Amino acid sequence: VAPTQEAVTATQEPALAPVQPTVLRPILTEEELLVQGISVTYLEDAFQAEVEQKLGTIDHHYYDVNKAMLFGPNSKGHRRTCPRDGKEHCSYIDAVRLEEEEAGVPDHQQSTGPATLMLSWTWGATVRAVVGAIVRYCEIHSLDKSKTF
Repeated sequence: VAPTQEAVTATQEPALAPVQPTVLRPILTEEELLVQGISVTYLEDAFQAEVEQKLGTIDHHYYDVNKAMLFGPNSKGHRRTCPRDGKEHCSYIDAVRLEEEEAGVPDHQQSTGPATLMLSWTWGATVRAVVGAIVRYCEIHSLDKSKTF
């Protein structure tokens, strides 16, 4: 028996008010914060190494990666303040940026920056397939992987 529209509506969570992003650092605008990307170099090196360390291989799909290192107590952003809303826990990309800032990595060498590409990652694709495709795209188009986000 399918639920009535009224029953479905009654069980839906209330709409949340839009969150105004807070500036992570004065040099980033609110718009830049909303469209941050992570460098292809980082994905190819550090991200894949982290996936391999936590999961044993880069042949896992997003479902596994999300559970093991992007969400929850094992995530890089766990217990870090989110620069967008000031609440506890932030995204993976924000955590990478915060780690690099804490380590004193100069802005021009950081692994995050304004997104230059958009890739819709199907959850069933493996890390190897996704990162490999992005790396190959950069090679075909002669893009600097450290400046392609």
